[in-house]
Amino acid sequence: MIVIASALIPIIFTILLGFAVKRSAMLANDFWLGAESLTYYVLTPALLVSILATRPLGNLPWFSFLSALLAVVIICAILLSLWQYFSKAHSPAKFTSLFQGGVRYNTFIALTLVSVLYGDEGLGYGALAATGMIILINILCVSAFAININSNSFSLLAIVKQIIKNPWILGASVGIALNISGIGLHPILTESLDLVGRAAFPIGLILVGAGLSFQGLFHYWKITVASMAIQFIFKPICALLFIHLFAIEPIPAMVILIFLSVPTAPASYILARKLGGDAPAMATIITSQTLIAFISLPITLYIGALYITA
Repeated sequence: MIVIASALIPIIFTILLGFAVKRSAMLANDFWLGAESLTYYVLTPALLVSILATRPLGNLPWFSFLSALLAVVIICAILLSLWQYFSKAHSPAKFTSLFQGGVRYNTFIALTLVSVLYGDEGLGYGALAATGMIILINILCVSAFAININSNSFSLLAIVKQIIKNPWILGASVGIALNISGIGLHPILTESLDLVGRAAFPIGLILVGAGLSFQGLFHYWKITVASMAIQFIFKPICALLFIHLFAIEPIPAMVILIFLSVPTAPASYILARKLGGDAPAMATIITSQTLIAFISLPITLYIGALYITA
């Protein structure tokens, strides 16, 4: 527990630093937009290339690892959709916020935590997890918006185009292609990409803090609590069940648990705003989950570690 909590302290500090700097107004809004684009289009793809191009991927348990990880996300998506279909508990726009709150994950918190706790081996699994989840979650979330907000605009081709153009998927694809082909990367280029890519960790966490918003915490409390129950209780329990089912080794098992226990992604707000979702509700869910995660994560990972190593 102490090791896990200690690993979270720098993450919490960096996120709070981002919140404080943003609220201080010492930096113009253009800076935050530029930092977001830099992290999304350059730093994170560089990190994925450096990790996936140089780590030994052939011996990784691809099938069992990705099956356990993605099965949990798919189950959550199906259950949320069925619940909304039969109960009509929320407006279509508000439901998309609940859907993203229960399906998405915060890449920067997950990768940072994996790197701190499990080093390069954990980071290799983390990059593999991020690649699989980016593809699946993009399909699920874009489909949810198309079906719930404007069913007439649903287009499989549009989803495919969005996935193909995603810079993280492109970076992961390049890294895997270099690895499998045997071409690899020159050590100098590997070190350069690794240096550039690791800047995604602090900048990404600072951006998470900058995006925190405490407006609407009471107005959207029901949907927020529901999203947290899925994200912090249901998903970790399902993760442990699938880890046991596929008999996954401790380090990849803990990587799966981390990816399925972190709060939802700040990018959810951008998608809600662009595709006609309930953006204020999404902002509330992101903020609440991010804050609660620093209490739930140490407990979840401690219990998970005891279960996995038992």
